[in-house]
Amino acid sequence: MQLNAEDSGERKCISVQLPENTAEKSEAFKAGYKTIAEISKERIRRAGNKIKEENPDYNGDLGFKVFKLDSTNIKPWEMDFDMSEQDMLNQIENIKKDRKEEDVLYEVLLKYGLDLTLPIFEHNIANQKVFDIGMGALIICLSDNISIEVVEGIVLLKKELKPEIMRVVFKDSGFKNDVVKTNAVQILKQANIIDVRSL
Repeated sequence: MQLNAEDSGERKCISVQLPENTAEKSEAFKAGYKTIAEISKERIRRAGNKIKEENPDYNGDLGFKVFKLDSTNIKPWEMDFDMSEQDMLNQIENIKKDRKEEDVLYEVLLKYGLDLTLPIFEHNIANQKVFDIGMGALIICLSDNISIEVVEGIVLLKKELKPEIMRVVFKDSGFKNDVVKTNAVQILKQANIIDVRSL
């Protein structure tokens, strides 16, 4: 970050840290840092603040993202002939309950083989959150109330951003109903958006 501030470079860094605990008698533990990863995050924050303080005109990237390795956000389909009605209803929602939209978003990026540092913009389309990754290269909507207006808004977004290819991913259980889901695919096809998937 310091070198980037000095020569307007665009260097990037990836750091990997096991969630190793700090010793209970250490100064770090007493200061509230329970893992070495927490110390690392604080050091990067402080370094960024210091660089900004010493270089007030610098507008480069001083931020960072933190990812934690976890199991998939998507529940596997569990076929069991003894399923109760409630078990069947639980299978409809295939995203694990304790996961946030951002968790699923980054899993989709990984599955597509995309860089996790790509710019991600949030759009509000028909009161639903729509993520735009790579200036329209990938659009992801994980809302629970996807309507035709949301789909039409995505088509307008394509016209505005003019990506070479646009891929769209929806949350399967997020459509208002099956009619909306079927029409969504047709509306997107008419706009030459062929790669449409649902989780």
